[in-house]
Amino acid sequence: MSLSSVHQRLHHCILSLREEIARHPDGRCRQPRFDSQLFRAKGTRLADYLQEIEQNFQRLCTEAEDLTRSAWLAERLVDQIAALQREASTQQIRTWRERPQRNLRESKYQEYREYERRLQAMIDQREQRMALAETLAVQQQLKKDLEILEGRMARCRQAIRSVEWALSLRNGSESE
Repeated sequence: MSLSSVHQRLHHCILSLREEIARHPDGRCRQPRFDSQLFRAKGTRLADYLQEIEQNFQRLCTEAEDLTRSAWLAERLVDQIAALQREASTQQIRTWRERPQRNLRESKYQEYREYERRLQAMIDQREQRMALAETLAVQQQLKKDLEILEGRMARCRQAIRSVEWALSLRNGSESE
C-alpha cells in the first residue's frame, strides 16, 4: 500500500470521526477519557482528543522522510482513531443513561402501558377467534394462547404497579 493511500484512508477516518463527534457537541466528562500512553491531551471533551489526532496526522504528512518514525506515528494514529471512535459511539448511550430517573420511570410507565394496550388487543382477538372456532383442536390452541397472553398481561400489570409505586414515592418525597 502506498504512502499516499495510507494518508488518504487516515484522512477519511479523521473526517468521519469529526462528523461523529459533531453530532455530540459537548461530549464532556469529569476526568480525562484515555490513558496518557495513548493521548497526551488531558481534556474532557472529545474535540480535545480529535485535535491531537489531527495534529499527529499533520505531523505524519510532513515527516514522511523518516520511514521508521512515520510507521510508528501511523500506528499510533490508527490506535487513537479507533479509541476515539469507540468513545464517540457510546455518547448516545451515555446521554440516555444520564437522564433524570424521573424521566426514565415515566418513559418506562408509558412503555408498559403501551404493552398492556397491545396485549389486551391480542387477548380480545383470541377470544373472538375462540368464539368462532369450529373445531376442538383450534379452540384448545386458542385457549393455550389466551393463558399465555393472560400471564404476560399479569406480569405487565405488575410492572406498571411497580413503576406507579416508584413514581408515587418520588412524588411524596418531592412534596415534603
